[in-house]
Amino acid sequence: MSQEILEALANENLQLVKMSMEHDSEISKEMIKLGKLRADFEKVLSEEEKEAFENMKNTSDSVSLNYATERFITGFRLGVMMMMEVFAGSDKLIIHE
Repeated sequence: MSQEILEALANENLQLVKMSMEHDSEISKEMIKLGKLRADFEKVLSEEEKEAFENMKNTSDSVSLNYATERFITGFRLGVMMMMEVFAGSDKLIIHE
C-alpha cells in the first residue's frame, strides 16, 4: 500500500487550502469583499477605535483559527475511527470453511 498521502501530510506538502482558494472561487470573492468592508469601516474610525477594532479582529481571527483546528482534528479522529470500525468488521466478509 502506498504511503504517498501520509508522507505528504508528514512533510506538510498537502495543498488543502490552495484547492479551495482559487482566485475566482466563492470563498476568494467573499474574502476580497470582507477586506474591502473592513478597510471602508476603518476609514471612519478614530485612532483609538481603530486600535480597539484591530484587537477585536485579531481575537476573532484567533478564535476562528482555533475553532477550525479543533473541527479538523475532531473530523480526522472520526474518520480514523470509522476506518477502524470498517477494518474490524472486514473479517466477517470472508467465508471461512
